[in-house]
Amino acid sequence: MECMNDRASLELLRYANASLRRFFQRFAGVAVSGGDEELRALLELHEVLESVGALLDGPLQATTNREVREALDCYHQNLVRLRHELTIMEGSAIACRVGLDSQRQHLYGAKAWCAAALATG
Repeated sequence: MECMNDRASLELLRYANASLRRFFQRFAGVAVSGGDEELRALLELHEVLESVGALLDGPLQATTNREVREALDCYHQNLVRLRHELTIMEGSAIACRVGLDSQRQHLYGAKAWCAAALATG
């Protein structure tokens, strides 16, 4: 039975690591866009992380299977990198928000100026 659990665990860990690699290839170092592709990728990562999290709540940590241990180590490294990448994405999103707020204030000022110009004209 342990062999089947190891096989299923290994498959899930490999899938999770592949998902994380795809995310890094697509979004690492790229400014946040807030687009659908980005949202879908983050939602996929959320599902993967939830699945592996449920797996980690079980006896997986005690496995002696070499391949599973290696996949776990890779997953851990990917999580560390993900934390770094998400911090960068957060900074980019904050910068975008600041820029949008500035543009909105400019737009409100221009709108008020137009209204005043029409009222006096």
